[in-house]
Amino acid sequence: MINEFTAWCNYYYQFTMLLSEVEEHFINLLNNAPLYCGQTRLSEVDVIIDYQRAAQAELTRLHKMREDVKEAEIAILTIMQHFEIPPGTVLTGEIPGEMAYEVWADEQDRIHISKTEDLVAEEDDANIIVIKLSGF
Repeated sequence: MINEFTAWCNYYYQFTMLLSEVEEHFINLLNNAPLYCGQTRLSEVDVIIDYQRAAQAELTRLHKMREDVKEAEIAILTIMQHFEIPPGTVLTGEIPGEMAYEVWADEQDRIHISKTEDLVAEEDDANIIVIKLSGF
């Protein structure tokens, strides 16, 4: 069974948290960027160039992540509208073994999601092999 709505909401929550971290990292990169102040050694200028390229790569990553979050937001809104779930209706979900959350749309079609509790991961049975796949 495919849990499409749950998958989109879980993805949205995880990506919005990651996006916040990446935005903070990018701001730190900008705030700590070395400046050219008349350095004459090529190696010193190379450090500045490398840093600027790293900041540009992080900015590109940030833009891509924002697009991915927007895609998830649109998918969630589409499902909510299909089922005529009114704005402000709080839906609950969970990421098994990690956390529970609430998700809702407001009148401006913005998605809001907030963690409500941490969940305890189930203990592994010594007789069961668990294979975790990522990227699916």
